[in-house]
Amino acid sequence: MGKHRRSIQLSIFAFVLLVVGYTVATSAFGGEERPPEVGDRLAPFALASLEGGTIGTDEFKGKPIVINFWGTFCPPCVEETPALQRMHEKYAEQGVVILGVNLGEKPVVRVEQFVDRFGVTYPILLDPELDVRDRYGVRSYPTTFFVDSAGVVREVKVGGMTEGYMDSVIGQLVQLQ
Repeated sequence: MGKHRRSIQLSIFAFVLLVVGYTVATSAFGGEERPPEVGDRLAPFALASLEGGTIGTDEFKGKPIVINFWGTFCPPCVEETPALQRMHEKYAEQGVVILGVNLGEKPVVRVEQFVDRFGVTYPILLDPELDVRDRYGVRSYPTTFFVDSAGVVREVKVGGMTEGYMDSVIGQLVQLQ
């Protein structure tokens, strides 16, 4: 019985070692992707643009980026859209890029009407399958990521923003350039 006990112990030890090795390997080499947090590098993405074609965050390397996840159905999104447009107009010459990511709304004509209503001229990207929303961990609308010119997330704001708040955070991103 002693010989069987030893082989059972070795089998259990080998199994535990495999489980631990698998756990360490998947967390170190690409297990589940977690949403970006303050201090993380921006997780790049590319989406179809409302204007046609595809726009990706990699196109704006070296520039501060504001990524606003929104929907036409969201009252705080409606309230902050004019202020986001004013921030676009104020900071575009300083290299700040504002990207609006619409969250899966169909028909797209509703998004087009919203953009026309508010005179939005910054790029509007479409996330019809909500893949980017899920990768970024967005659960409440609006959610906005403020990214510095080095590609590091500096602030994540869940919920509506005032124009003063936007101006302050974007101003800080400009100073970091």
